[in-house]
Amino acid sequence: MKLALLIIASITVVALVLFYSTAEQSLNEPADMPWHIAVHDANHTEAFGIELNKTTLEQARQKFGKLDGLALFKSVKGDYSLEAYFGKVTIGPFSARIIANLDASRSELESLTEHTIKRVITEDGSQRWTIKTDKQAEQGVRLIKSLSYIPAYSGMDQEFITERFGEPASRKVVDETTELWFYPQKGVRIMVDNDGKELFEYMTQTQFNLTAGE
Repeated sequence: MKLALLIIASITVVALVLFYSTAEQSLNEPADMPWHIAVHDANHTEAFGIELNKTTLEQARQKFGKLDGLALFKSVKGDYSLEAYFGKVTIGPFSARIIANLDASRSELESLTEHTIKRVITEDGSQRWTIKTDKQAEQGVRLIKSLSYIPAYSGMDQEFITERFGEPASRKVVDETTELWFYPQKGVRIMVDNDGKELFEYMTQTQFNLTAGE
């Protein structure tokens, strides 16, 4: 009887040690890590403390720091997009570049082409405009609709990502070294590049369903 009680007591102690060790690790880990994602509903996903379709560019600037700039794009298909660059941002032990895609109507984006300082043609044939400083300041009220996270850390390989995000719902081969991993329930698409930098894209579930085939 005493032996049984001793065994039970030993198991209990081990279980408590493991529990508090795990809890301590969880408490010590920063809240805004790349794999900490909260899906509030189909149109609102939160990552890095930014709630998509709710947080403004100015609110993100207060969190991440000074903007490196804004750029307006027009794809070869004729689609416009407005991107804000935060440059090097440090979250927990990782530094990364963060890009915010801003919500704006097509007519608003077309009108911004009149307030730029230069235009370049990118390798894929898209057009890129650099927006004048005074117009950049006016974009602070715009909502962020998606985020891109490009870590400087080169150790975010397939094993690292799987341990934290889980197995992807599906994968798509891009080339010999690159795959796209899809997490529709989280609104996350990850470009896993064995020879280069990973790219994490955060969007709402609604937006993910619209862009899943891209």
